[in-house]
Amino acid sequence: MSLIELFQSYPYLFTNLVSFLIFVVGGRWILQKHHWRLMVICGALNAPAFPFLIFLENEYWRPVRLGGWILGVEDILCSFMVAAMVWFVIGLLFGRRIALSDRLRIVWPRYRIIAGVSVLIFLLCYMVGLTGMTSLVLSCMIVTGLLLCRNRELWPIALVGLVGFTAVYLAIVRIYFFIWPDFVLQWNARGFWGHLIGGVPLGEIAWALIFGAYWPLFMMHVLDLRGSDLSGRPKPQPAQAG
Repeated sequence: MSLIELFQSYPYLFTNLVSFLIFVVGGRWILQKHHWRLMVICGALNAPAFPFLIFLENEYWRPVRLGGWILGVEDILCSFMVAAMVWFVIGLLFGRRIALSDRLRIVWPRYRIIAGVSVLIFLLCYMVGLTGMTSLVLSCMIVTGLLLCRNRELWPIALVGLVGFTAVYLAIVRIYFFIWPDFVLQWNARGFWGHLIGGVPLGEIAWALIFGAYWPLFMMHVLDLRGSDLSGRPKPQPAQAG
């Protein structure tokens, strides 16, 4: 198989490789250093979620993977890239209004708890008979609401992620469908979430909207960043007794 045939036959792989070059490699010259590092961390923290893509197989889509496996390196790349793209948008639009220290501090217990809650809600939704995509959208939506209730000052982050990431993601998807016209056929057009809206599967639109709000809030919580950080001002220090 020639390189051109390989490129045409595996759009799921090559769309993610192209996205990696655009956002991760190219982002090194576009984003501030701290935001670029955080973008990579965002992708790395979401990459372990790739096994859950198996719940979308057949009922939502069935992408062609190298080797014909039900999961593959494409899924790891996809999970990494969607999260990285979210913070690319946040870092680009907020810039210095989010104060980041030289050493980013990940609060691992928070990561495990919020990731665990997200997975638990997803599995409960799936177990009661909802489809994989419906379960994914609902679980992200519920956790987004919980995180916003915990810190309402982070609503600008959620709004920018929702609008900005959705716009960027859907534009990228449309471009990829133009380059690989048959790629859209790998979605299940007979299912509810596979119905095309403006040439894009409904599930991609709904997921992008909620994930764009969910993942920045997730990361702000895991990094212990507060609403006051959005102004770029330092956090107020507690008053000294005496």
